[in-house]
Amino acid sequence: MERGKVLEYLTIFGAAAILGFLAYITAVGLYAVDNYGKTAGKAAFGTGGYEVIKVYGRQFSWVFEYPNGTKTFNELVIERGKLYKLEITSLDVVHSFYIRELGIKYDAVPGFWYTMWLQVDKPGVYNILCAEYCGAKHYLMLAKLIVVG
Repeated sequence: MERGKVLEYLTIFGAAAILGFLAYITAVGLYAVDNYGKTAGKAAFGTGGYEVIKVYGRQFSWVFEYPNGTKTFNELVIERGKLYKLEITSLDVVHSFYIRELGIKYDAVPGFWYTMWLQVDKPGVYNILCAEYCGAKHYLMLAKLIVVG
């Protein structure tokens, strides 16, 4: 076999090996990204060490659904120092769940659920706003986070 052919084959097989390695790294990375929330939640908080509250954005209010099925509109009441897992989505258009005082902002997109961990140690009342223009009455989308205890 002539020298040029050997270099050609080495280049082809070397490139294939590199691309195979990159494909493997990408697959492992995407799996980790897709399962991060599940593993991180279990590792950091165990099972049952928190309360799950579903948050629905809709024109022009926020709906909060507690584990016992109770729903409140524009008012989220939590206990000081307790850990909460907020599962956020939208029922109509894109909204953005925003608590300026706590530095929290999560988008609420129809058809997608986003997980937000929340623990507030200072009692008080915090404003919940929509930071994404969602229609003509966007200014009405105001809610309160009430931290008791």
